[in-house]
Amino acid sequence: MKKFYININGSESPVEADLKDGKNISIGDKNFEYEHKFISENVMILRINNKNYMVKIENDSEEETKGTGFDVDIKSGVAKVLCKSELDVLMEKFSKSRGDAKIKTDITSPMPGAIVKINVKEGQKVKKGEVFLVLEAMKMENELKAASDCVIQKVFAEEKKSVEKGQILLKLEPAVNV
Repeated sequence: MKKFYININGSESPVEADLKDGKNISIGDKNFEYEHKFISENVMILRINNKNYMVKIENDSEEETKGTGFDVDIKSGVAKVLCKSELDVLMEKFSKSRGDAKIKTDITSPMPGAIVKINVKEGQKVKKGEVFLVLEAMKMENELKAASDCVIQKVFAEEKKSVEKGQILLKLEPAVNV
């Protein structure tokens, strides 16, 4: 089961959505049966409770929502949707609680799991929002993203290797102009 938190058109409190098994989703206290098929990179046919919808999805260009913000066009009505996974919310919570005075230089594993893919190498410049690596935990793939512009100082993780919660995966240095 994958859990997401969704804000539509700037709503103040997010709605919780649980993807149960690839055919069922629970949004708030309502359950829906769904199927989807992409017919192009950003257009899909979405079938919810036996009703079909043509959905066009555009990534939001605003920097703070890049990767989690989308403009969704259903029946010629555009909705701004902000969708965050449990890991995104957890990472935001921890980064906010540490304050902005100190820039995070160690990226640690938020949970035990296995490294599926490493997208960075030592000396590489990374922009805010880019994915460092993909961690698989409890049969879910979680993307660890850059909270700010930085340079990869040292990579401690290895693909296809297990990691423990709190284990250092990457060492960063702040970047002024990435």
